[in-house]
Amino acid sequence: MRAKTRDQGYLTFAQGTEYLECAYLLALTIKTYCKINDFAVVTDCDVPAHMQHAFDEVIKIPTMPPFANECLAWELTPFKETFKVESDMLITSNIDHWWVGCRLRNVCFTTQVNNYRGEFVNDTEYRSLWSENMLLNAYNGFMYFRHCTQTQEFFTRCKTVLDNFDVYKNSVLSNCRHDIADTDVFMSIAATELGSEQFYVPTLNYPTFTHMKKHINKFKTDNWQDSCHWTLTDDMTFCVNGYAQTMPFHYYNKNFCTQELIKRYGLQ
Repeated sequence: MRAKTRDQGYLTFAQGTEYLECAYLLALTIKTYCKINDFAVVTDCDVPAHMQHAFDEVIKIPTMPPFANECLAWELTPFKETFKVESDMLITSNIDHWWVGCRLRNVCFTTQVNNYRGEFVNDTEYRSLWSENMLLNAYNGFMYFRHCTQTQEFFTRCKTVLDNFDVYKNSVLSNCRHDIADTDVFMSIAATELGSEQFYVPTLNYPTFTHMKKHINKFKTDNWQDSCHWTLTDDMTFCVNGYAQTMPFHYYNKNFCTQELIKRYGLQ
């Protein structure tokens, strides 16, 4: 297990050069808006010299099967308290106050996501498995955990679920549509088995993020950039269709992470 030498910070996984570029942009946005901004990246890539200033720690691991590396988050993080964020996100405002609320749980998930208008949405178009099996509606896109025994137990359970997903798929879950368990699936199962109420704070409206998938935003196409326009103003306000974005922004189409956008944030 990696020593927890830092108090608080952000952790992301970036397997492959495309995801490493996204992680670099994510780190730049965190350092643009947040005062608590230590950033660690877990990657199987060599980090180019021009990126190294944005990463406070680089943690090299071998290439792993999709999603399996995320089970190692508790072991690998250098932080006593961690915001684990998917690499294809932007931070769009100062969210330092989220640390206080998330501490009400040892592991705290996003359970509701927003559209770009800042409205909590019905996500059942993508989440029938969750409602049909009464799973915690956990999104790992933005989550919190602290270094403690319960967190270790949770990530150990995640590994067990992932390693035995054929049993869950064929014998436990109703109408399972997943051939393999992505991170949201195995983490939701693990949290539900351990007690859903321990993994989110129902009185808080965070952690959360803006999700740019088609049905969440009522777009006609899968590529949200075909359905709306965006801009980054001179005062670093990120806007979509005229709506200022204040939540973490999950753009998920990796081609959004351009050198031009990286340069804009890198100049701050």
